[in-house]
Amino acid sequence: MENPPGGTGSTGSWKATRGSVFAGPSTFFAEKQAVVIDFGRAYTKVGFAAESRPRHIFRSPELRARRRLGEDVSCTLTHEEWVDILDKLLSNIFFHYLSVSPKDRRVVVCDAAFSAAQFRSALAFVLFKRLSVPSAAFVIDMVLPLYLTGLSSGIVVDCGYESARVMPAFAGVPVLSAFSESFGAKEILARLRTAVTAGLPQGDSDGLDSEYLWEDLMVRSCYVSCEFPPKEAPRSLKSNKAAALLLPGRDDAVVVSEACRREPIAEALFAPDEAKDEAPPGSTCQGIQEAFVRALRRCPIDVRAAVVQNVVVCGGLASLRGLLPRLALELQAALRRQPDMAPLADKLLFTPLDFAPICAVWTGGAVFGSLEGSEANFSAEDYEKGKPLPDWLRDGFL
Repeated sequence: MENPPGGTGSTGSWKATRGSVFAGPSTFFAEKQAVVIDFGRAYTKVGFAAESRPRHIFRSPELRARRRLGEDVSCTLTHEEWVDILDKLLSNIFFHYLSVSPKDRRVVVCDAAFSAAQFRSALAFVLFKRLSVPSAAFVIDMVLPLYLTGLSSGIVVDCGYESARVMPAFAGVPVLSAFSESFGAKEILARLRTAVTAGLPQGDSDGLDSEYLWEDLMVRSCYVSCEFPPKEAPRSLKSNKAAALLLPGRDDAVVVSEACRREPIAEALFAPDEAKDEAPPGSTCQGIQEAFVRALRRCPIDVRAAVVQNVVVCGGLASLRGLLPRLALELQAALRRQPDMAPLADKLLFTPLDFAPICAVWTGGAVFGSLEGSEANFSAEDYEKGKPLPDWLRDGFL
């Protein structure tokens, strides 16, 4: 009996079945793969290029840090403050989570298009000065999910913690001027907490400060209702059952999320006015469908038909029950309400992913990091020479 490629016995079988996106001989792993990092306001994903899933997903609330300038005014941290935060975070990533030396690993950064310049400069300083990485590739995160579809044009809807972001890309080039955003999971968690604590006796809300607790309740109890157009018989996604949450450390205390509260909480994603609330500060969109239409309208006319046929939904909130069918119906209805957009409603196509939506950006970065001949690398020599870091608004994108 012949031994499997790459070794003998169980070792060779293990190498042959590693979690790789690509099938090939074991020599594919002879080169040290790049480290892929997707910074998130709620969770950060880290792992190696050419693998189908991140090695670790961990909470990173420190990336939400803001400098308060007043009661309702805040700004990003300074370069020095970001260096202190990222130094600890990246050290944990390389030495604790991945257990690799940064000196012989390329780094792929899934970079937000509108991230603060102070954050990007502090990130480069820590990577090149503190950790001595040989090179880093800064790639716009909203384009990376398209790598998983095999198409270079489309619209990515990233339903994340702070907001739901919408950005089209044509022929691999992001249309930054069409960027739009709406509500995210942060607003749903705030509404859920208000609705549940309002029904509790005074004093029973003690110990409910953990955000993880509310995330768990949102995942297990909240859903997005959906009424399908009647064809043969009316169909709907709606439940009359209540959901219960057992509080930690209190075996006899159960918080019940009533059926009447489960649906309106998530309804704010599409109809914030009906939820008696305003849009997030600085946002001009009233729902995900409004952000989608606004982004599509800002695209060139000859680009709209191409991008609308490849809609990719990713982010942690994309796993909320009922979101995808409701989103498809809302987008079609919103396009049909616009006379100049109505023909695009029939061309709307969603592309299903074979990967978890929360990891779609990271997995796209893993595919990018495995490609050869990429021109997006920024080497340590470039940093020493004072070469400017990538600036998506300055470098001539649409």
